[in-house]
Amino acid sequence: MKSENLKGLLYKKEALIDVHTHIGISPKFYYQYGYPYALSVEDLIIRMNHLGIDYAVSFPFIDSAFYVNNGTSKIETTTQYCNFPFELENRNLLNEVNEIFPEYRNRILPFLMFDPSREADKQAKFMEEMSEQYHVYGIKTATTYIQAFVNDLETKGKPILEFARKKNLPIIFHSSVHPEDPWASVWDIISLAERNPDIRICIAHSARFMEPILSMAAKLDNCFVDFSAFVIHCKLAVQNSPSIAVQKLRVKANYKDPLSVMVKMAEAYPKTMIWGSDTPFNYWIQKYYTADGKLTENRLDCEYREETNIVHGLPRSVKTNITYKNNLRFLFGEAL
Repeated sequence: MKSENLKGLLYKKEALIDVHTHIGISPKFYYQYGYPYALSVEDLIIRMNHLGIDYAVSFPFIDSAFYVNNGTSKIETTTQYCNFPFELENRNLLNEVNEIFPEYRNRILPFLMFDPSREADKQAKFMEEMSEQYHVYGIKTATTYIQAFVNDLETKGKPILEFARKKNLPIIFHSSVHPEDPWASVWDIISLAERNPDIRICIAHSARFMEPILSMAAKLDNCFVDFSAFVIHCKLAVQNSPSIAVQKLRVKANYKDPLSVMVKMAEAYPKTMIWGSDTPFNYWIQKYYTADGKLTENRLDCEYREETNIVHGLPRSVKTNITYKNNLRFLFGEAL
């Protein structure tokens, strides 16, 4: 049975809404000695209570039992555990939120994970069925990790795009500027938003601080950019990592002081930026393969309170914009 739709509650009273959190598991990360690799609904609620977060958008972790990686850079697929990408993970998310912890379902807004490149018809049919049984508030993809392409959403993945359009659901895209990541290009995401003005699209991870993308997003009523995993992305900027926009295209800011960077971006793009923590991916301690098959290791640390400490330190008007007003427009397409 469907629970109460949270939309009415969210418009009644100002709240702090986290638009980017994960629930579930990543066996791959666990077996590769990576972190994080799991978070439950109960764990998320405990964090939210401790950190002063009222509501959270949540979706599964970034890989699925549908994919098999046999120690190479090539992603293969299997139907041993799933008939299509994220079948098991999305079903578990909705079951955990609605059936295992119904006492918390009035604070979590589930988004379904999707793959734009594989088995789109099956995914779209499943999403339709699940949305009839439970409230679904949006969809999300992290194409880097499944080696799928953003632009496939308009071709191979069109049934999923049409599902989102029919249900008036927003879409969050993991983003990348890394030269060895052709799958989640910020340029592809912004172009998709331009071609689909009726679909609300969010570019995750501050669009990697790519100033031209942020300026383009600000001109589009349907395009948003979230601050997810903000602290570790600031650390990457200090390191001049290829995962961040090159200096000449990067927002000019003091990345050693994340609070000042968030204020600057929120004030420069007042209707575009929305806040999300990326819990539990405030840490990123992982091994992964690049497009050319090289095994890369990263370690980025951000203690669990750091993201919300920054948000609670924002000027009141800025905080209201990026944790509430803009978030509601992204989620539902309606201003206060």
